[in-house]
Amino acid sequence: MPNGALCGWRLPIPKFNINIRTQSRISDTVPVHSDDHTALQIELARFVGELLKDHADLIWVDEDWQIDVSDETGLILYVLNITAMKTAATASIP
Repeated sequence: MPNGALCGWRLPIPKFNINIRTQSRISDTVPVHSDDHTALQIELARFVGELLKDHADLIWVDEDWQIDVSDETGLILYVLNITAMKTAATASIP
């Protein structure tokens, strides 16, 4: 049983941080508690979806975003990179 449930005690659920890094800044971290790494990856993907939905205009300003999950020591565990760019067909359009 996970977290010592068989013995009647529970270990604290690990805390992770979702970090947003762009070319111009590193934003505040968003704390996430999880003892399941698959659930942590899914939470990261959902977070990125909401971030893009809420701030779609900003990706075109910074162009490259790294959204990652780190543990309490700062070790980066998972990374999603998002890149927005114009093509040759739209390079001259402001």
